[in-house]
Amino acid sequence: MADHATPAAGASALTVRIVTPDAMVFDGRAEVVVVPSHDGETAFLKGHAAFVGLLGSGELRFETPAGTQHHYLQGGVVQVVDDVVTVLAESVIAVALLDPAKAQAELAAAQRLPVATNDQLEARDRVLFAARVKLRLASRGGAAAAH
Repeated sequence: MADHATPAAGASALTVRIVTPDAMVFDGRAEVVVVPSHDGETAFLKGHAAFVGLLGSGELRFETPAGTQHHYLQGGVVQVVDDVVTVLAESVIAVALLDPAKAQAELAAAQRLPVATNDQLEARDRVLFAARVKLRLASRGGAAAAH
């Protein structure tokens, strides 16, 4: 029989699962998870209400017992149920693995995309935003990985 007077180790933690079409990126415990939502950022702590939301492009960060992890995330959905945060993302890359020169090249290519129609303008704006975020994260990659 469990002793309910003493909380178990990690009782204040969430279970976090981060999945892309290619791989399970993370499956473990975290105290807080911050995801890039389609209109800003959303943070989750233990006890968060059930939630489903769209993800945008930006920084995914979460605090594990080993330290804070920083990733670039692009698109997908997040679900929270009973202290389990499930992130189903189009792509996730550890910030420490981002190459600033490659990110700069992606930004330059995005700036050259055609914009003859409103749909092309919206598509270019999404790609530009993602490239700028990736460049910002890549530029501070070593600092983010150290926190």
